[in-house]
Amino acid sequence: MILSVRDLRVSFRTNDGLVRAIDGVSFDLKESEILGVVGESGSGKTVSLLAVMGLITDPNATIEGSIRYKGRELVGLPARELRRLRGNEIAMIFQDPMTALTPVYTIGWQIAEQIRAHRNISKSKAMERVEELLAEVNFPNPHEAMSRYPHQ
Repeated sequence: MILSVRDLRVSFRTNDGLVRAIDGVSFDLKESEILGVVGESGSGKTVSLLAVMGLITDPNATIEGSIRYKGRELVGLPARELRRLRGNEIAMIFQDPMTALTPVYTIGWQIAEQIRAHRNISKSKAMERVEELLAEVNFPNPHEAMSRYPHQ
């Protein structure tokens, strides 16, 4: 198992008391499998996966249960160690593509910034990698696409 989530519970302290957003989610993901999470709006899809990614930083949040990636427990792992995993080994595609990219920067610049955040490489090497990645997902004319803005 590459990812094993057991009895995941996420709660938030509010002025009105404790709100349990996730109550006992469990799933396993084997290497090369793809997980698609579906459900009604407000059902906890995003909160569950933000917890898996270690992206819930709200001081009023409590995360319980077990999230094991390649046998390593992620719940309670320091933010610095989680940051090393994110983007290098673990990633997610958010459900709203229109808010995934910032409209004032080119597609190439934004992808290159993410590559450089996780790899010690030059801007030019990162841009080469952006072009390769766009080609891998069959983007038409990847070199030209890199200089476009998300709305284009």
